[in-house]
Amino acid sequence: MGDAVEREVARAISSCRAMITEYCAWNEKRVHGETFSTMYGDIFEFVNIRMETAESCLLLLENDKVADSLGLSRSLLEHYLLFLLMCRGNKYFQLVDLSGENLSEGQFKVRLREEQKKLDALRAEGKSHCLEVRKYRRAKHRLMYVFEGLKDTVDPDFLIPLHFFQYQQFRPDVMRLKDENYFQYYEDEADIKKVLRDNQNGEAWRYKNYLSYDALLQCLELNNLATPAVMHRIEAHYTFLGKFLHPTNGAARDLHEQNNWHSGESGVGIGQPYTTRAKLLAALYLCYSMASLLQEVTGLTDRAPRKHYADSGTADLWSAIRSVSVDFPYFWFLFNDAPLYDRYLYCIHHASAEDLAEWGGYEGVPLEKVPFNQHIYSHFSDSLNGWSNIRWGSYLPAVRHRGQ
Repeated sequence: MGDAVEREVARAISSCRAMITEYCAWNEKRVHGETFSTMYGDIFEFVNIRMETAESCLLLLENDKVADSLGLSRSLLEHYLLFLLMCRGNKYFQLVDLSGENLSEGQFKVRLREEQKKLDALRAEGKSHCLEVRKYRRAKHRLMYVFEGLKDTVDPDFLIPLHFFQYQQFRPDVMRLKDENYFQYYEDEADIKKVLRDNQNGEAWRYKNYLSYDALLQCLELNNLATPAVMHRIEAHYTFLGKFLHPTNGAARDLHEQNNWHSGESGVGIGQPYTTRAKLLAALYLCYSMASLLQEVTGLTDRAPRKHYADSGTADLWSAIRSVSVDFPYFWFLFNDAPLYDRYLYCIHHASAEDLAEWGGYEGVPLEKVPFNQHIYSHFSDSLNGWSNIRWGSYLPAVRHRGQ
């Protein structure tokens, strides 16, 4: 089994390299139209930098730095969530804060219904472009007015997601750092200090409502880009990968052979090697993260008006992207179907003989019934083993099948 997993690691790394190659070759296959939008140039630059991060992950993997590769993959995941909204997040919102009115929960609900009725009347008269008004879930007593798109001044049918601009304009230094705490050539005047405070508050609002992790989830939900089940998977992957980015005791140790053995000696890392299964997991995170990012940029280019791209030239790149879910279906990322092992496990513990008769085997279980397993590494490692059950038969992992 060890040799089979090692070969699978090589296949996953090769798939990542193939996507980078096709992405770089894409330059010669796109045919520009009569006009060029700088938005696309900025989008490509965003992806280019992510591909640099992906290549760093590959270098780490090829040098057996598995935990560090997983930590960088958390960065890729977070950028992917943002990129989803930059490419397809056509809905945005404005907030009205009612917290200063000291409304009870019942009064707030009445006020919300009143605002919804007002909006319905305005929309019926064609006097409002607001799509809806709803309760803002992330803070008490705030109304969220939802709008669609930021229209291009030249091409009104061309919508540009607000996250594109929020990302470009965000200044973390302005949000976090106060000038008076650092070197200044001269002290700012009172009116300048007020402007700086307003700028700081504006950047904090931008981050809190559009760019923070919680805000990204809120906006994905708003734009119907992630179902509740997908949200749960995002949370699980984000939390798991975050253990290798933020201080978490034992996170890297758990990925090593004989991880309960402590030498007490100084050195680089732990003396025991990483398991090949941990390395495969890291490689698959990279595969799926890259494929997800590239899927969004190819889709965006395919949807571009012909005046921007006469031919998007994405066929070869799409082929490399789609091969990931075909070649590695046993890793459950965000939007792919539940792997066979998860279906098998669900059926063993939750399905009946009647279900077996209806579905014809664990492969036929309705996918919406299968929950995600939050224990990422141990569950993934178990999925690489063969299993047998009296009612549901045998499960043979794809990795072992290829290795035979």
